Amino acid sequence: MKKHVLIWLATTALLACAWGISKATLPDDAPNAAFPTVAQIGEEAATRNLVATVTDVHLADRVTDVKGWSADGTWLVVDLEAATGVTQDLGTLRLAELTIGDRTFSATDRGTTFVEQRLVTGVPRSGSLAFELPDDVTGGRAMLRLGVPGAAVGEVLRDAVIELSIDLAALPVEAEVLLDENGWAR
Repeated sequence: MKKHVLIWLATTALLACAWGISKATLPDDAPNAAFPTVAQIGEEAATRNLVATVTDVHLADRVTDVKGWSADGTWLVVDLEAATGVTQDLGTLRLAELTIGDRTFSATDRGTTFVEQRLVTGVPRSGSLAFELPDDVTGGRAMLRLGVPGAAVGEVLRDAVIELSIDLAALPVEAEVLLDENGWAR
């Protein structure tokens, strides 16, 4: 009888250890995950080769640009200034995405936006990113991610990602927002 109790106790202890190890083990994609720099609106955030400041965020029913392009819908517009920090090689704002819950949206390349903007080392450029959103996501929180490419095609440097949390419910909905012209920051 004592032997059976010891076996059950040992089995329980081993199962508890296995459960603890499974909870402490990192997921399979952990080696490739980014370790982002957290940003605040109006404050400069810097990574290895990206320096960016989100200057304003707008929620709008319509976006327009200075060349006359416009589109109706639900839009999140992010005004920003960005430069490379170390080198202009691969200095393009390649990653510009917004995650809301389990859905991810890429910045539009329609109109005159800051998507794929070539960046200059130490000299900020400014412009706007625009994200077209479905109506059902404007009441939650969103995570903006900005990044520059790595050496491989499609790769984004893991230590060159900037994240900004946005409370969509706190943003007033504007009738129309004019996208900032791409140019040198002031």
